[in-house]
Amino acid sequence: HVYQKDIFDLVDDIEVDLAYCDPPYGSSNELMPPSRVRYASYYHIWKTICLNDKPKLVGVANRREDVGDTISSSVFEEFRKNNEGQYIIIEAIEKLIKNTPAKYVVLSYNNNGRATFEAINDILKNLKKKISIFEIDYKKNVMATITRTTSGWINDTNGGNKEYLFLIDKNGGTEIMPEIKIEKIDIRDLALVNQRKLAF
Repeated sequence: HVYQKDIFDLVDDIEVDLAYCDPPYGSSNELMPPSRVRYASYYHIWKTICLNDKPKLVGVANRREDVGDTISSSVFEEFRKNNEGQYIIIEAIEKLIKNTPAKYVVLSYNNNGRATFEAINDILKNLKKKISIFEIDYKKNVMATITRTTSGWINDTNGGNKEYLFLIDKNGGTEIMPEIKIEKIDIRDLALVNQRKLAF
């Protein structure tokens, strides 16, 4: 089945064995305008292909009018903080993991995203479930090359661009998560990855 609806509405209507969650990352660059990293804005061409329509275009890049900041936005790209000083996106990730009706949840997230690895790890610790964490190295995306208006990335010394896969066994135990163990995966070594046995 293919659904097109808010994820927090969708989780009330489905039940699956495994859910793969790949939310927008936003940006960890405090100087980057939020409008620069909206998924809907950057991938607008795919919406046009799927809808096969002729939308009104705006701006120098001729993007769809209906993918602007005020029309098409995601809580996972939110730059604001709540009353406790925590980024709203952290709340959204925690809500997503808790509310997803699946035996296993795989959360994919980038080390240059608005939510830090430490923040996500704190969420997982509070869940008290069995967790496996995998790390994959990638080249930085196009946003990492934009420096003229933002004075560069604040994370230029963070050791590159990494994708983390957090595998959560929602049915497993209620014990405190042990010390973090991150298993590195080389995506070029597909044979090894396909044969890899998970921790649980």
